[in-house]
Amino acid sequence: MRCSICFVEVQGDIFVSEDKMNGTCIIRMEASPDRDWIACDACNALVCNGCCTHPESGYCDGCIAKYRLRTYLMEEGLIRESRMRGKAAGEDH
Repeated sequence: MRCSICFVEVQGDIFVSEDKMNGTCIIRMEASPDRDWIACDACNALVCNGCCTHPESGYCDGCIAKYRLRTYLMEEGLIRESRMRGKAAGEDH
């Protein structure tokens, strides 16, 4: 697999397992320790951590800007601060 931005080969994988708790089905997704990429929660692009300002958010930089998610992500504690500023950071104003 390659990053959709810089085309570098990415490492790691996601493992999916299923379990039941009190009659409720639980799907668990776990990353291997060497995983260095995200599949954006909005556009599903595969982006390496080096091309993503906030990989911990689950969103690529393009979608953070396009959908103006920066403030929301900060309020929810998914990101602490942005290294980007202005429209590229997805600011709401």
